[in-house]
Amino acid sequence: MLIIEHTEKTKASPQAIWAIWKDVENWNTWDSGLEYSKIDGPFEAGTRGKLRPKGGPEFETLLTCVEPLKKFVDTAKLPLALFVMEHFIQESPDGMTLVTHRVEIQGFLAPFFAIVIGSGIKKNMPSEMRAMIKKAESYESRLEKHHPV
Repeated sequence: MLIIEHTEKTKASPQAIWAIWKDVENWNTWDSGLEYSKIDGPFEAGTRGKLRPKGGPEFETLLTCVEPLKKFVDTAKLPLALFVMEHFIQESPDGMTLVTHRVEIQGFLAPFFAIVIGSGIKKNMPSEMRAMIKKAESYESRLEKHHPV
């Protein structure tokens, strides 16, 4: 089993982060490792989708847990392995937002996939999260300009 986890802190609100996460078709605008991602229904548990890593095959995904503004979990079956991607939002005591991405590879061939794709995930996860957060902060800034409090 391989577990890769990374947390970033941001001034973006949980609502802004959630808006970026729900926009599945645009994940490739902040996740440089994705060629495309699609969802076949609402952003809720039980909905299937597809994603294709750059240079890799297309995978079917399944949203297994969706708790709006808190977390979502999606899974993808690999040959004799399961790829579990968890995404969490927490408010920190200082008023900032903590965003965590956690990837776990389970199953008989997990050691193989850890070698083949694990190092790339570990290397790229921090920069991809920062790109997602930058997009969320920009999204929130545009909302504030159009809807001042």
